[in-house]
Amino acid sequence: MSDAVYSARWKGPTLIEKGKAQTVSLTIEKANAAPSISAATCTIYKPTGETLKDAATATISSGTVSLALVASDTSSESLGAGWLIKFDCTIGSNVYTFYNDGCLSLGRLYPPVGHSDLVGRHSDIANLLASGVSSLQPYIEDAWADITNRAYSESVPFWRLRTSSAFRAPMFSKCFALIFRDYATLMSAQDRYMQLADYYEHLYEKDYQSLRSRLDNDEDNTVSTRQQPVSSVIMLSSRNLRGSIYQTEN
Repeated sequence: MSDAVYSARWKGPTLIEKGKAQTVSLTIEKANAAPSISAATCTIYKPTGETLKDAATATISSGTVSLALVASDTSSESLGAGWLIKFDCTIGSNVYTFYNDGCLSLGRLYPPVGHSDLVGRHSDIANLLASGVSSLQPYIEDAWADITNRAYSESVPFWRLRTSSAFRAPMFSKCFALIFRDYATLMSAQDRYMQLADYYEHLYEKDYQSLRSRLDNDEDNTVSTRQQPVSSVIMLSSRNLRGSIYQTEN
């Protein structure tokens, strides 16, 4: 008999902040329920293959396993991608291993758009929330995960980005695309909401391709004076900009 299939709910690459106390965690589920995890360990591999943590005992809370890091764990490590996070979880009589990629950064980016911002653009959307739902936060978190995962997959150096303001336009369009596509499956005016979803999805692609941000090329919390393209799609489609996102500036 094959092993059960569990969902490892990573929302994206694991971002570890250098020299900061924090928690690395993973939520596991199957059939919309948390499994009974009897034991769990976490191993964190550096880009060199060495271990930062080797089979350290993880904390278990329902279907979530986590490992606490102290500031000194990462204070002397080099910034960048290539990290690997591994959780080994005992469920029933079997041990399941879950991997995720990660990177070490000086700081963490947060969504530049909130519930009130979205309502400010479309005042009717708050009135259309399902019964018992009081916030658009789930859409905000999903949109942020989609955008940052896309940027990461295109080799954008997350550890050099310091400000999230450049993500404001694509955050608006991606949030509305998710919201109205969801409404199209729930409301009677399906065509209207599907049209809005398609419109905002198209706008999101334009907004994402136009992303430009300032990078901390020296990784010293000092950003460059010139904005650079965040999307590698832009970088690769322009001869003049090719590779500029990785160049060091004074």
